[in-house]
Amino acid sequence: MSTTTNAAPIRVRDAIGGYAATLKGQRATCAWSAEEAARKVARKVHGDQVDVVSAELAESDAKAGVKYRYHITQRGAA
Repeated sequence: MSTTTNAAPIRVRDAIGGYAATLKGQRATCAWSAEEAARKVARKVHGDQVDVVSAELAESDAKAGVKYRYHITQRGAA
């Protein structure tokens, strides 16, 4: 079971040859997946026990060049 946290959203932009995700001043990139870039930056900031879920883009995101938006979820113990 996972729950969505109230953390800042992760914003993902196109980058040369892949995707770049940002969260709280940290950045991570991935060549093949926007979701994986978001997952990398989430785990960089919050540790390994988090995952990401897709979220709806805000109008301001599109104007800023953001292509994808994700929220952080806390992974439950199995």
